[in-house]
Amino acid sequence: MSDERALVPVSPLQPAGPIRTGSPARFFTPDALQRAWLAVKRAGGGAGVDAVTLAAFAARLVDELGRLREELAAGSYRPRPVRRILVPKPNGGLRPLALWALRDRVAQRAVYDIIAPSFETTFLPCSFGYRPGLGAEDAIRQVLTYRDRNLRWVVDGDIQDCFDSIPAERLMGLVGRRVEDPLLRQYVGGWLAAQILNGVDGVPTKAGACQGSVLSPLLANIYLHEVDRLLVARKLALVRYADDLVICCSRKADAQAALAVTDEALGEWSLRLNEHKTQIVHFDQGFAWLGYFLLRGECFRL
Repeated sequence: MSDERALVPVSPLQPAGPIRTGSPARFFTPDALQRAWLAVKRAGGGAGVDAVTLAAFAARLVDELGRLREELAAGSYRPRPVRRILVPKPNGGLRPLALWALRDRVAQRAVYDIIAPSFETTFLPCSFGYRPGLGAEDAIRQVLTYRDRNLRWVVDGDIQDCFDSIPAERLMGLVGRRVEDPLLRQYVGGWLAAQILNGVDGVPTKAGACQGSVLSPLLANIYLHEVDRLLVARKLALVRYADDLVICCSRKADAQAALAVTDEALGEWSLRLNEHKTQIVHFDQGFAWLGYFLLRGECFRL
């Protein structure tokens, strides 16, 4: 997942409705940039391609934020290229993460603070990942609630390469439904199109919604919200935490049908399940999810 953990909307500027065209100076105030910087500083992380560290950025903070604000307000801001690193996954394998320059992370956080409240009003109760006031414990609690309603057959699903597989054009169409301001859309689109210099095959590629961006958890939720809608419309007991999902069912046959529906819904949005990490399981067998192990009537933290 993204290394930006404290993604709590804090901007006082925007109501919960669509974001209308507004004054860039109103969006990108000194206070807004300062809040964005503090959030990025709390999250930590290394330097991007420009080699500017948190300490170096902080040492010339007034100039850095002032110059960034001028660029954002004038529409002249452009992101730096992105460096990609591979970090070990807890269960094996490597996860690609994008390392953005600090100025880009601050700009992303400033835009996040503006647009996130509008999208939060649209997300369904089945979505728990990287949302303010919610966490893994809440997702687990909901799964246990379904278990206690005797929905003990489970589709335990993982979306294959979710963040890297989200099509930028379709994602921007969804962003544009609620972000009407052209400058904000320009910046989101610019981050999706930013160049990753050290791609796996050595050929520069576009960043897209790749993990490591401040915006990637929100962008993934915006995109996966459309899948949520399809599954909830089929009356499925869905619990989703970012790219991990659980569907609780009363019978094995129902779980098999739910798995087929999930495959279909993801396919409509150019995504697919990881067949090696997706299973149908009963609570009597037990399964691990989000750092917990759920077995019969128990729940153990791993």
